[in-house]
Amino acid sequence: MFLENPTIRNILSGLKEFSVSDNSQFLFFIGEKCDIDLNELVTILNKEKILFLGGIFPEVIYKNLTSNTGIIIKEVNIDVVSIYFNSEEEFLNQFSDYHEREFTTAFTLIDGLSETASDYLLTLFTHLGNNVRFFGAGVGRTQTKNGGILITNDGVFDTGTIVVFLSSKSKIDAKHGWQKSIGPFIVTKSEKNLIKELNWENAFEVYQRCLKNTQNINLNKTNFTDYSIHFPFGIFKEERDYIIRDPLEVNEKGYIACVGNIPENSLVDILAIEECNLNSIPETMINNCVEKTDVMPIVILFSCISRINLLKNRFTIELEEFNSELTKHFPECELEGALSIGEIYSCGKGYLELLNKSIVLGLAY
Repeated sequence: MFLENPTIRNILSGLKEFSVSDNSQFLFFIGEKCDIDLNELVTILNKEKILFLGGIFPEVIYKNLTSNTGIIIKEVNIDVVSIYFNSEEEFLNQFSDYHEREFTTAFTLIDGLSETASDYLLTLFTHLGNNVRFFGAGVGRTQTKNGGILITNDGVFDTGTIVVFLSSKSKIDAKHGWQKSIGPFIVTKSEKNLIKELNWENAFEVYQRCLKNTQNINLNKTNFTDYSIHFPFGIFKEERDYIIRDPLEVNEKGYIACVGNIPENSLVDILAIEECNLNSIPETMINNCVEKTDVMPIVILFSCISRINLLKNRFTIELEEFNSELTKHFPECELEGALSIGEIYSCGKGYLELLNKSIVLGLAY
């Protein structure tokens, strides 16, 4: 369900349209400019004895549209367990009641702008490993700075992680459309999300030289953000797609800050977009997630906020293609999701990473 510029009364009216059962929980994806008092919303939903969780996103997705003032509400009428945590100790204290249960998928909402985002994921991976698949996104506010970013029945939170464990069958996939332009380079010095050196040289000087040689771009610290959005770093992973890292800014020392950590001694390439790769993404991802069944799945799509800034009109076409492919298989389904600050995906093989500039798609049956 999509509501544009809703009031709390509108939200309550919308919830009455669902066939609520004792197993029902609701996911709320809220555009960051939606004029809703989160504390009031939590209080009223608790008064109505409604189980819920959700987060603030730069924009929400409905069919081929995006909105920063709307809300997506999805009913999760399946067996789920949800946990909010802001430290490893908090996670373990709550998960101890469920560690013997078998889950298929961990749906995860994480503070995408936090320096400790990778630590939250490390906590999950340390204790869950490849026993579950991970699917989710980074929440946060890119324009408005006041107010919380995560909500549950326990309150409004400024940071942290929500993880929802599902026992039902699910299919997930992730794609991005970028490919190698030049590389590889060794990250010879880094600190969390800051690349200091590439191949024992200043990171910005290497990046600047490469864009001049490959794209004839005269990059400097003033125009850095105008061009860096088009040429992210890709961390090379054997037998896996690149883990993309968005270059956000360069400081006075020539260190490049990215979304997400980049470990020292990583191999990275500088990437560029390929139109032919983009064209195949919607059909491929939908087909990878479709099961032949009479059950209508719960469908969620997260697409990195940087994609809409980069692809512009092509982004709307991409959403239209996703919606078209989805309704071929499930005519009554509607494409819903959000523009995210980092994407979470692991199919049960390899380390759990926070992705950038990517799309993740999940269908729960």
